[in-house]
Amino acid sequence: MVCKKSTQIAVNGSLPLPSHTPDIDFLLRVTSTPVIKKTIILDKQISFSGHVNICIEFVSSNFDSTQTVHFISFETPFIALINHCCAKAGMDCQLKASIKHQEFQLINGRCINKLIVIKVCVIKLSKSCINSNCHCSEPNLTVLCTPEKINPCRTAVYPATHPMTPMDDLHDMPPFSNFHTPSSQQLEPSDPTNAYKERDNLSSYHTSECQVDQE
Repeated sequence: MVCKKSTQIAVNGSLPLPSHTPDIDFLLRVTSTPVIKKTIILDKQISFSGHVNICIEFVSSNFDSTQTVHFISFETPFIALINHCCAKAGMDCQLKASIKHQEFQLINGRCINKLIVIKVCVIKLSKSCINSNCHCSEPNLTVLCTPEKINPCRTAVYPATHPMTPMDDLHDMPPFSNFHTPSSQQLEPSDPTNAYKERDNLSSYHTSECQVDQE
């Protein structure tokens, strides 16, 4: 049997607002506190139950009212088991509960969706004649109105593996038999009357010579 000293449980579901509470515009902050109310020690098992106190601060959508910030609280029950190899019936234990993760999402103005992950640890396991301290818990605060911090993407600098040759250096390249770079005089506009002559002169650059071996 695997001996565990802690366990995690998920508490989820919706939180409907009571009728006397105004509609919610957006949530400000939420504080959740797990409370363990009862424990039962069995052979190699520890059963516990309790609830989560959820305190929500929100801004009402009724901006005409003199009070826009409101508070509301909920109690959500939970029950779970811890498999402990040293647990025996009749023993006493001390547990510690803490919030590992929580999310709250506003579905509409009258309903909130929640997801809370609670971690429960075994601090002390003793005989029933030894009076152990009461169970302890740690509250958790979540500020929902704070914008998320986004890390900007850094521009990657890559070394130039194939540097490009400047255009001014192209004229210094050795000539090839099938490559020609026109001079500045050939790029200037010419007289329309000499258009046919220039075209005949330029046509020679697009021809290539080949020699056929005679048998």
